[in-house]
Amino acid sequence: MPDDEEPLSAWYMRREARRRPVGERRVVSLHAGPTRGSHVDPQAPRIVEEWDGYSWQPVSVADGYAAGCRAVSALDAAVAVPVPGFNPLGPGTGRHRKIPT
Repeated sequence: MPDDEEPLSAWYMRREARRRPVGERRVVSLHAGPTRGSHVDPQAPRIVEEWDGYSWQPVSVADGYAAGCRAVSALDAAVAVPVPGFNPLGPGTGRHRKIPT
């Protein structure tokens, strides 16, 4: 076997590492027309699809982009936790914080 040929098992492992995992989910807008970014119409209904290894299969419908993201995310919803004494817009010395006179 020449050096430039790789074994079939190595090629197969490389190919499997690149493939989309079965069960991966995505959110697609149900608006009419060409595909656009999710920020264009966040209130439009969305369809949640799941990859079965061969094609995307519909799973459910979400009311909007935020609800679709919650349906796709494997994590629990993020909860805002206040940090005492922290103010991201507090006084600063940077040039961008100066008020023009």
